[in-house]
Amino acid sequence: MRLPLAVLAGCFLAGGLAGLVLSGQAGGADDGTLSALLQTFLERSAAQTPQAAPVPVLIWECFRWHLLVFVLGFTSLGLLFLPAVFALRGFSLAFAIGAFIRMFGGAGGLLAMAVFGVTGAVSLPAFFVLGVQGMAASRALASRFLGESRKDLPYGRTFFLRCALCAGGLCVCVLLESTAVPAFVSGAAELLTLP
Repeated sequence: MRLPLAVLAGCFLAGGLAGLVLSGQAGGADDGTLSALLQTFLERSAAQTPQAAPVPVLIWECFRWHLLVFVLGFTSLGLLFLPAVFALRGFSLAFAIGAFIRMFGGAGGLLAMAVFGVTGAVSLPAFFVLGVQGMAASRALASRFLGESRKDLPYGRTFFLRCALCAGGLCVCVLLESTAVPAFVSGAAELLTLP
């Protein structure tokens, strides 16, 4: 499992670095619009706790990346596409966080932590668990397809137990997104003074 972990972590970090660099270069005419929208959001959040999205939307947002990684773990194409998915996920996360920090400095970092940090503490480890075991399974499938190995496939009890634990963690993320995150953003909005 060390090689899949190293490959996926490297892709995630490379995507994250690209996201940070691009967020630092992004800007221009739309900075004022985005800043005004965020300021309005924070003012409303400080006045009252924001409403959470409907549960089906929260489920989709929390599970979509993990579901893609899970499905790719059942194909030999996962060897090619899992690193790309990890790079894309690292890019999107780092770009969003970098944009908050670039626009609002330390206050933007706190806001990014309120928006992404609460569920990210559970979501990212689950993402890596599913990715690493999916990459190992994809490698086993590819070696069987190429006739290099006849070892048993790793889709056993341990594989699905890890998947169930990750799904349970993601259910906790949905619960946090519907209850704690709106309250946390509202509380952070009261404390933040953005430029």
